[in-house]
Amino acid sequence: MKTKITTLVLLVLLISACAPAVSQTETAPAPETISTEEPLSAPVPTELAPQPEQPVVTSWKAVRDQRYGFGLAMPCWWLFTPIPKDAVSGGAMTIKNFDDAYFMANSTKGFWDWPNGTLKIDVIVMVGVDPANSDIDGYLQFSDPTMESVVSVESQQFGSHSATIATLANLNNTNDPNIKLYFFRLAPEILLMINPVPQNIIETPDFQALLASIVLTQDEQVALPLITPAPALIDASCAG
Repeated sequence: MKTKITTLVLLVLLISACAPAVSQTETAPAPETISTEEPLSAPVPTELAPQPEQPVVTSWKAVRDQRYGFGLAMPCWWLFTPIPKDAVSGGAMTIKNFDDAYFMANSTKGFWDWPNGTLKIDVIVMVGVDPANSDIDGYLQFSDPTMESVVSVESQQFGSHSATIATLANLNNTNDPNIKLYFFRLAPEILLMINPVPQNIIETPDFQALLASIVLTQDEQVALPLITPAPALIDASCAG
């Protein structure tokens, strides 16, 4: 029995001696760590809400003749008298930037020299023009050949329409300067004539803007000029 125990002990020692030794300096690999944080996502672009369009503030207003269809823009404190409804054929619309009180305060015994930039524009519809005639020949159908003569005729674009500009001489008083009249063709037999008074307003921004705003049919919308017109001479309202 003693011999068997000794043999078993020797066997155990022999197995232990043959087993590979573990190095004290080796360390076990670190366990892999799994992040529990969500990855950062790319920032989502933020769309700006559309801003409402700011209304265009203008000191102009549109006036239109419903019978003949034409329209134009004028400073909102100017005054206008429409073509009378009872006019059988054609007629005149009058536009001015002063009232009767201003005239009385700035005239002397009825004498009026168009002070302080005062003006009047006659917008005249001429019906019955021969469609075969040019604009100036159509106008001459209604004029007195002993009173005026044509000096020159030219064409110019105003806005989306072309106008005929006629320069006329006064035969009754040859000392008077020549005048210019502006013609637009409303229809083959209808002319629209613009007569600016006094003539020195022709080159003013207000009158040029008025010409450029003219439309000839009901289907066209009057575009209000963006320029600032000359200051008002009278206390007129721009409402409406």
